[in-house]
Amino acid sequence: MRPLPLPPGDRPLDYYLEQLSNGIAVGAIYALIALGYSMVYSILNLINFAHGYVIMVGSFVALSLIEAGLPPLLAIFLACCSGAVIAMAVERIAYRPVRHANRIVPMISALGAGLVLAAAAQLIWGPEVRSFPQLIPRFPVEIGGITLSSQSLIILAISLVLVIGASFFLHKTKFGIAAQCVCQDLPTAQLMGIPVNGVIVAIYALGGFLGVAGSVLFAMYFNAVFLQMGLMATTKAWAAAMLGGIGSFQGAFWGASCWAWLKPLR
Repeated sequence: MRPLPLPPGDRPLDYYLEQLSNGIAVGAIYALIALGYSMVYSILNLINFAHGYVIMVGSFVALSLIEAGLPPLLAIFLACCSGAVIAMAVERIAYRPVRHANRIVPMISALGAGLVLAAAAQLIWGPEVRSFPQLIPRFPVEIGGITLSSQSLIILAISLVLVIGASFFLHKTKFGIAAQCVCQDLPTAQLMGIPVNGVIVAIYALGGFLGVAGSVLFAMYFNAVFLQMGLMATTKAWAAAMLGGIGSFQGAFWGASCWAWLKPLR
């Protein structure tokens, strides 16, 4: 007979440390997804409501490419690129024409674009939950007498590499400096000759790329891809971005991390 779980007050410290490691891995996934929200909001002060639908489609693309026989790394990279392309299309079709309208108009336009993506995904892949292959090996890792999951450690490492790479790109390159100028004062940046529309499109593309990377890690962690996964993941990612300060690149990451650290203490 399986033993009942211990009440919170009687659980050993090792239990909380193990749960903490798992929570941090999930938090890193949500941090990647939250960056898409934060980067767009920092420039346009608009919430990208289509973000969850974009990353959901990207996860299905990754699954389809893997099932078609492509190497998993290539399939995931192409899926992330598809997320960038779809995000650029959303910006061009749903956001740019109404960018200067009342704030509620771009939100409605983005929701409409998201519903179109959801309908297309259901038409192509169906409403059923699909199993995602176990691409990351899962075995126990002993560190200081604490048993951790190899999957959680690998997901955390991948997420950190992507976040650090994106941070370097946005803070140490000419494009990143231009993006920060647009973020600080869009009209002035335009007067200075910065291609504002190009910067905005690139930010959407980067958010879509990172978001799909996060959603694929989400699918690996839970071994499933389904139509509601984008909404489920982005709801928590949005909360993480709010916790860390919406519009802040670093805040999105630390907000998701804090949420992950606190979750095992419930």
